[in-house]
Amino acid sequence: MLDLRQLRDQLDTFTEFQTDRTSRRTAQRDRCEALLRVGHENWKAVREAVATAQPRRLVAQMREPPAAVHAPPERPSPITVVATDGSQIYPARHVEPPFFLLNVSQVAFQYGTTEDARLDAVPRLHFREEVDDRFDARVETITTELVSALRDELELEHLLDAAVSAQVQDRPLVALADGTLIRWMVRGMDHEALEDELIARYTEHLEDIRDAGLALASYVSMPASTEVVNLLRFVGGDLDPDPPVDASEVAPEPKLDGVLDRHVLDAVLAPGERSAVFGSASHIQGEYPAGTDISFFYVKVPGPAGGEIGRVEVPRWVAETSAFMDRVHATVLQECRKGDGYPLALSEAHERAVVRASEREAFFRLMERRLRTAGLGPVGSRKRRSKQRPRV
Repeated sequence: MLDLRQLRDQLDTFTEFQTDRTSRRTAQRDRCEALLRVGHENWKAVREAVATAQPRRLVAQMREPPAAVHAPPERPSPITVVATDGSQIYPARHVEPPFFLLNVSQVAFQYGTTEDARLDAVPRLHFREEVDDRFDARVETITTELVSALRDELELEHLLDAAVSAQVQDRPLVALADGTLIRWMVRGMDHEALEDELIARYTEHLEDIRDAGLALASYVSMPASTEVVNLLRFVGGDLDPDPPVDASEVAPEPKLDGVLDRHVLDAVLAPGERSAVFGSASHIQGEYPAGTDISFFYVKVPGPAGGEIGRVEVPRWVAETSAFMDRVHATVLQECRKGDGYPLALSEAHERAVVRASEREAFFRLMERRLRTAGLGPVGSRKRRSKQRPRV
């Protein structure tokens, strides 16, 4: 039980901290804007300097002047928008035998027509031996990272299937995914062979989507990325003692610790506008096949209190096709308007995919009944059973 009375003094301290932080953030944003102007005016020289210095921090790669702003285009009509999302039941330490469940949705809207929407989800049960058979690398344990990677892989597979099924000849289409297209979470599993295989499998799906000629994009709400901020740090000499261009007119303080890309772009973009396109410097991108590496831009989604800055990631084949970029930009904006600030198609995909607590427990009860019927005994530990039946 949480005693809120004991938190009053702590909340007062937190409020004071937030007040100081807001004042500091204003000064940081002013410096960011000044450094952005310097980098914008000398962007090619800065780009070459970054490539030569290879700073340890992730610095956004510039594909165009970094302060470039693009007005919102008109969304074509009719248009098809497809989306997927996934949810999971992770393997539980207090449940035997080990297994996990993936539930991936498929959503397709035909805007500008009277055609029905597609709204469904497909659950898949997986267990240890079945997972072992799917990999060349040895799978020692089924970790949450592995389950998440398999879910993301399945989401792309379902996204392509939804797009092919819903595609109408000569009608533009946008395929939307939730979250990042960069496999950040795969590296760090302490299993290099398995990590390599997971990245290869994921990028094969990207290639399939590219070969189908589809405009693919993913949307990240409230992004915590700092690649553009690190670019400004580099321009200001915070990452390299020898700034690539003359930034002497920009105050050296305050430092940009704690500033996110969305804080910078919020001051640059008007509602509906998108930023310049940047490339990710993640080393993982070096393992993506040619033409599938990921670019990103930021878009200011209109809404209450000034809206929000969303991050949109696209593969290179989308970033280098102006018609695809306009289509993605317009579609994301329209979807966010329909979805009260978040893409409606992704919101519907989430609703179809999410496994709620009550459904999770119902699934475990079904699993237990089936195993008991087969004479295989209960699946839950005594601790799990105790938590299911509070005694006080």
